[in-house]
Order: sequence, then structure tokens, then C-alpha cells
Amino acid sequence: MPPVDDPFRIADEQIKLIPDDVKIRLVDFHAEATSEKYAMGWFLAGRVSAVYGSHTHVPTADERILEPGTAYITDVGMTGSYAGVIGMEKNQIIERFTKFPARRAEHAKGDVWICAVVVEVDETNGEAKKITQLRIEHQE
Repeated sequence: MPPVDDPFRIADEQIKLIPDDVKIRLVDFHAEATSEKYAMGWFLAGRVSAVYGSHTHVPTADERILEPGTAYITDVGMTGSYAGVIGMEKNQIIERFTKFPARRAEHAKGDVWICAVVVEVDETNGEAKKITQLRIEHQE
């Protein structure tokens, strides 16, 4: 991926702008690498209520509370069709990998999931107490 500004420096700067009376602080870290997401979780641990990753479209099974009181998950997952490849028609995505030139893929249909997390936070201090992964599959 092309170089971008330092997300750790930017996160640090943005957190310092949040007034002290705002206790519940949620961070959606849209990044590719698992290691980068984990590092951001530890970097912000104790300063935010939750750090949850997005971008890869695939829910991870690593939800936990980082000490001292920050909920974390590497990727929440997407809401959409799991009948294809990250929400797109599987045959069209396979063609993108096997043929040239690639054409734009269409959205897949069916096997719809809603992926999310529920985070319980102490409103007095902003500390996460529990994180629960949520996956709802559409039943036809």
C-alpha cells in the first residue's frame, strides 16, 4: 500500500483533543495487517474504551479486554453476503485473479451475515468490562 501519515501519531493527537469528561471512546482502526491492529490496540490501551479493527471483511475470534480496560478485536467482520469473496460474486473475483484484464465484480447475493461486537463499558471511567462478538445469519 502507498505510504501514509503515521496512524499512531495521528491517533495520539486525536485522543488528546477529546475533552476529559468524555469517558467512552471508541476507535475503528481500518487497517490491513493484523500486527498493525494489535499494536494500535496496545498503544491505546487504557486511553480508550475499545479498539476494533475493520477492512479485511472477515471476523476474527480474538476479542478480549486489554489491560487496563480497553476492549479489542482485530476485525469485526462485514455485514453483507458471505456467499462470495468479501461480499462480491465469487466467480467474478476468481476471474480477477486468473484473467486479464480484470472487470469490476458485482455484489454477491444470499448467505447474509451481520457482524458486530457488543462492548460493556463503565460509564463513570470509560473502562471496558466485556466484549462479545455478535454474528447474525439471515435465515431464509
